[in-house]
Amino acid sequence: MEHISYKTQIEIVNFQGREIPLENLTPILSPEQEAAKRWELEQRLYEVFRKYQQREKPTS
Repeated sequence: MEHISYKTQIEIVNFQGREIPLENLTPILSPEQEAAKRWELEQRLYEVFRKYQQREKPTS
């Protein structure tokens, strides 16, 4: 298992009159890892949209 480093961004937000720290962690990936993750995401989205496309029926 490889170790992944993360970039941290902290923002203070107001919620119901209270200040809450909101922490966002973003993985730091190599260009090859980033391309592989992007491809995987695109494939998953394609499958989802393809399912919806098959459900739709022409109204003509």
